[in-house]
Amino acid sequence: MRPAPKKNTDDEPASEALRRVGEILANVAVLTGLLVAFGWRRSDVQARELGLPSSALGMTVTDYLLRSIGPVFQLLAVVVLGWLAFLLLDPLLQTARRGRAWRVSTWVLAFAWLLLPALVVVSGYVWPASSFALFPLSIGAGLLLTLYALKLRARTRRWNWPRLRLAGLAVTVLSLFWGAMNAAELEGLELADRFAADVRTAQAVAIYSGERLHLTAPGVTEQQLPDGKYRFKYTGLRFVENSGGKFFFASDGWTRTSGVVLVLRDEAHLRFEFIRGG
Repeated sequence: MRPAPKKNTDDEPASEALRRVGEILANVAVLTGLLVAFGWRRSDVQARELGLPSSALGMTVTDYLLRSIGPVFQLLAVVVLGWLAFLLLDPLLQTARRGRAWRVSTWVLAFAWLLLPALVVVSGYVWPASSFALFPLSIGAGLLLTLYALKLRARTRRWNWPRLRLAGLAVTVLSLFWGAMNAAELEGLELADRFAADVRTAQAVAIYSGERLHLTAPGVTEQQLPDGKYRFKYTGLRFVENSGGKFFFASDGWTRTSGVVLVLRDEAHLRFEFIRGG
């Protein structure tokens, strides 16, 4: 029996590069990295807008992960939908070779590296936030579609297709992280803007302490209580964040230009009451 011929890597299916995107999305290391990067960037932007150094939050990797699951899921949903759309269109292009529609489609895809980012930039005049988050993704997707079209048109016979595919996947991963960072920045700005729009709509907090805490931020009031475990009560505070065993509060008089953020450790001699309805 004659041995089967060795498979030539240059003859791999033209869609192989884009199919590998699914493997990237299923990679635990990549997903974890995306979640941590998103959580760090979002917290950094939010803290900066509130007048805090991000290092003061003392967040752990777990904190970043928990704050990123929802938004990163939405970003990945966009990527997965685009990937599924490609999987549906790929058989049509593979079977309709050399027709007029095939030639037009492959020529358009050959310039996807330019057309797709340009389309996102134009859409930014209508949806600026979406454009800011999707622009990095359009670069990676555009490059992969261009390589796919060139492979379909047999323009890469003298090129090293496995290396081209590897470069395309590398750009895709980088664009995915870039897009996540942009989306995280938008999320952080939105959270800070929502807080700054009306501080009094944020979660109100009353603090009881056995010792005088000397909280003198604008809007904070101190009330001395009768003898007991807790001698002082502080009101006029709004909850900002809880991480690293510390609570962060803004006073009712907080503004972006002259705001004060108070930091208190979660200790036994303190009691925090979170008040419903502000």
